Amino acid sequence: MPQDFAIWQGKSSVICQQALEHGQTYPHFCRMALSELKRLREQKNLSQEALANAVGLSVSQISRFESGKREPRLVDLEKMAEVLGVAVQEILHPDTKPSNLIQVGLLPVPIIGRTAAGVFREVVEFDDAEPEYIFEPEDEEFPKARRFALLVEGDSMNAADPPMPDGARVVCVDFGSTGQPFQDGMIVVIERTREGGHLREWSVKEIELHDDEVWFCPRSTNSRHKPIKILNDPSDKGWSSLEVIGLVRDVSMRVRPKYLRKR
Repeated sequence: MPQDFAIWQGKSSVICQQALEHGQTYPHFCRMALSELKRLREQKNLSQEALANAVGLSVSQISRFESGKREPRLVDLEKMAEVLGVAVQEILHPDTKPSNLIQVGLLPVPIIGRTAAGVFREVVEFDDAEPEYIFEPEDEEFPKARRFALLVEGDSMNAADPPMPDGARVVCVDFGSTGQPFQDGMIVVIERTREGGHLREWSVKEIELHDDEVWFCPRSTNSRHKPIKILNDPSDKGWSSLEVIGLVRDVSMRVRPKYLRKR
């Protein structure tokens, strides 16, 4: 596990740790009785046994969920919500407005910080007790890989495919968990350390493989951004301060009204 995750996990609450472990439990659910689960079940005229059979669980598990003695996994919440005909969020927070309901089938991905798209900067990790999450479908190719999201700053990936302009969000999987070798065209998040590891910087790059070098390239309309070139040899000293920590899997961009954009 890269050092950045260990440090971030140390700063964060148990909620963050759960989210990083690929949504093993729902991020805002912590040892609370699911009274709404019981109400919805009874409203559907379902016994605990009937609900348990429908979702492939035991009667004792359903009972413990309702009493708060056991935490359901997200996958269990999704199955129960489907049987009950509601969204997951309605089981956890029945007073939530319909417009804020989390869609069944989406998993929480924590936004852990910012990354300069090609222009190195000191890492600024979010250290809120409860970080912001985005909700994304399961990554079918890497379902067990740890996921995280970063906010993009800078213009050095604004001509990438897909474009990653300032203000975009990149959803990544832990590169070490993918088991993938470097490949041409991969978009990755790299971490570079300076001053003996006291400064850590994140940046987004596209990989180019050459005969004896790996290039981490910007894709920009701004010509001042240059690639980082390192010998394709693990013993090369350039690798001692650089690590690929994430494989970018998705890019999203919120629509910002003109009056909110930078001038």
